[in-house]
Amino acid sequence: MIKLVAFDLDDCLFDSTGLSKMARIKGIDVMIDLGLNIERKKAITILMEIVDEYGSNFSKHYNYFIRRLNQIDNEFNISFNMKYKFISAAVMAYHKEKIDSIRLYDDVKPTLMKLKKNKIKTSIITDGIPIKQWEKILRLNIDSLIELVVISDQIGVRKPNPWLFEFCLKKFAVKGEETLYIGDRIDKDIIPAKKNNIISVYIHRGGKYDSYKNESESSEYKIPDYEINNLDEIFTIIENLK
Repeated sequence: MIKLVAFDLDDCLFDSTGLSKMARIKGIDVMIDLGLNIERKKAITILMEIVDEYGSNFSKHYNYFIRRLNQIDNEFNISFNMKYKFISAAVMAYHKEKIDSIRLYDDVKPTLMKLKKNKIKTSIITDGIPIKQWEKILRLNIDSLIELVVISDQIGVRKPNPWLFEFCLKKFAVKGEETLYIGDRIDKDIIPAKKNNIISVYIHRGGKYDSYKNESESSEYKIPDYEINNLDEIFTIIENLK
C-alpha cells in the first residue's frame, strides 16, 4: 500500500526551463528597448550560447553577454555607464518575468489535493539552494499541500546520490516499496529512487531531459516502473498496487 508520494520540483511540477528561457529573453528585450543596437535573434543566440557554456545557474549571464559583444564586434564598444545600465535593466526584467509568470502545470494542484484527501503523505525532493527552491514553492502556493520539502543544499547531498531519497524515507518512517516518486529525469530522479526500492514514475513533460540517456547506469535502474503523461494517472497506479 502506498503511504507516501514524492515529487521532483523543477520541470515536474512547473515548467522551470521554459520560464527561465522566457525570462532571459525579457532581459534581451529590455536592453534593446534601452538602445542596445543589436538584432534580437542574434542577441538571443549569443545569450543562449553563454547559458549553455556556463550553466543555467550561473549568475552573470548578462555581464558576459555585454562582455562578449564588446569583444566580438567593434561596432558595439559599449561604454562603462551603459554597460551596467543594460545589465541592471536586464536582471530586473528577468526576475520580474520569473515572478509574474511562474505557474503550476494544470494537473498538479488537483493531484496534491486528492492525495491529501486520501490521507497519503506528500514530499518534494529537489536539488537547489533552499531559499530559491522555497521561493518557488511559496509562489506556486503549494506549501500547505506538501508535508516535507527535502532540498539538496540544505542537507549537503545532491541528486543522484541515493541517500537524498533515503533521508526522505527515514523522515516518514516508510519503506521504498510504500513510496511513489515522480520525476522528469532518468539520471537524477528514476535511478536514485530505484536504488532505494522506491516505485519510480517517469512523467513526460516534453522537456530537454525527456529521454533515456545515461549510459553509465545499467538498464536495471534506467527503466522506470511506470511512465505517465499526466499526474492524475498515479491514482490508477496506487489502486493497482493495493
